[in-house]
Amino acid sequence: MQDKYYSENWYEATAKFYANASKVGDVRWCVSDKTEYDIPYVLIGNGPHKVVINSGVHGIEGYFGSAAQNMFLNEFVPNRDEMLLENYTIVLIHVINGWGMQNRMREVRDFAHGGALVDLNRNFGVDFTHPDKLPTNPKYDLSHDLLLSKPDEQNKKNAIRQFRDAHIKDGVWAAISHGQYKYPYGLFYGGCVPMTENKMTMNIYDDIMTPDSKSLTSIGLHTGLGRFWRKAGRVTGQMLVSHPFAHANTQFFYSLLGGTDIPVDFDDKAVYKPTLLGDLVDCLENRYKNRNIPIRTADFEIGTGEFPKMSPIYKRMDMGDARYDLLHYGEINPITREHLTESWYPSDAGWRANALMKTRSVFVSLLTNMRNGKIK
Repeated sequence: MQDKYYSENWYEATAKFYANASKVGDVRWCVSDKTEYDIPYVLIGNGPHKVVINSGVHGIEGYFGSAAQNMFLNEFVPNRDEMLLENYTIVLIHVINGWGMQNRMREVRDFAHGGALVDLNRNFGVDFTHPDKLPTNPKYDLSHDLLLSKPDEQNKKNAIRQFRDAHIKDGVWAAISHGQYKYPYGLFYGGCVPMTENKMTMNIYDDIMTPDSKSLTSIGLHTGLGRFWRKAGRVTGQMLVSHPFAHANTQFFYSLLGGTDIPVDFDDKAVYKPTLLGDLVDCLENRYKNRNIPIRTADFEIGTGEFPKMSPIYKRMDMGDARYDLLHYGEINPITREHLTESWYPSDAGWRANALMKTRSVFVSLLTNMRNGKIK
């Protein structure tokens, strides 16, 4: 069944999405003049409460996100309640980072600025007008040279593991993924300008958030964080909220997913400022905070790590190896490319099937709460 929803490339995925979406809603396109990867999105219903599901902020993860959105269009929308859609507008934004999806990368490549690999989820809501005032992440500096060292699987893996063990308690290991704006070829680089995909995404949300909007609930579909038990084919799924436990948004998602097996992961370190630099969920909350309406954002993550401790080590090693290849050879070694793909989008049929099963639980809960009038 999952073959019906998954695709082999961006073009196939987009064609499936358009075919499914055009049967049930108002399909619109955000057209770019700088990239061939336009972004389609569909509006279903015309209610003032906006419920948005976006995919593919990280390109390679868009294969899962696109499949989940096609499942939603096929299995959930045909059974929609017309009365429901007088109160709600459901919006699906399909694969924000088309270049990354087509090239099987998390990032988008900024060819206008030396070919740097920009992590779009570190590029939103950042003031790039004063380069000297960009957010800093000095803890990342300690890992940069190691991560971008020459590929050498066994020795490099051991070195990164030793680094992880030495810095797991002082915040340095965690800081690697928080975002940085100093090293264009470093990991989780946030860029030096707002990327085209960033601007397109904001234009789409502004189109969605009409003056009569009474609330926004936005969920991004992601992969990579969490566990995948390959032998059993089982995966973890979790909803990530970038707020402390007591925050209203965190409590909203706890209520939304009550009775499911989907845990809500909150961030008590984000009391004073977001831990993750430049991510879309915080950008949306800040962009519409003056509306004085509920703005609730989160990311739904499907796990791809086979080994809890080693998976992040392998991911960071593969990301560093890819950057080493680009810097020294201008292209990524095919073996490294395969490792990168498997890190975020496993080829295992059990993973792909169970990833959709986990997401189905979220969709069921979302629609149930909408029918009960609890998303307002």
